Amino acid sequence: MKRTRGDGAVVKPIMIVAGLVAVGCGGSGAVLDEDAYVQVMARLSWARAKYADTAEGDSVRAAALAEHGVTGQQLEDFVARFGDDPGRMHRLWEEIRLEVEVLDGVPQPESQVGTPDAERRDSR
Repeated sequence: MKRTRGDGAVVKPIMIVAGLVAVGCGGSGAVLDEDAYVQVMARLSWARAKYADTAEGDSVRAAALAEHGVTGQQLEDFVARFGDDPGRMHRLWEEIRLEVEVLDGVPQPESQVGTPDAERRDSR
């Protein structure tokens, strides 16, 4: 894995993926697509921010991986494959940031202010 940019565009996924080792995720060999990567990394990023200094954090992160059927090795492999493409990684991290906002309940521009979170997620 390379640290190709000074602004952290490639370093962010590496730091979060490296944190998955503590969760005890093995490898499965299946190739991860961009959508799955975005969904899992958004959930992991959200959990990392929300449960940073709690014992519950590891179980929340493990549950996020299990929910999507993804392993830490698959995330590492994804970053190894695409981490040298700063444009792609920037786009993916922008998508991840937006997904984290949804998890936090931040209204999105296309959403209605009074729409409950569950309905907003179902409308995707």
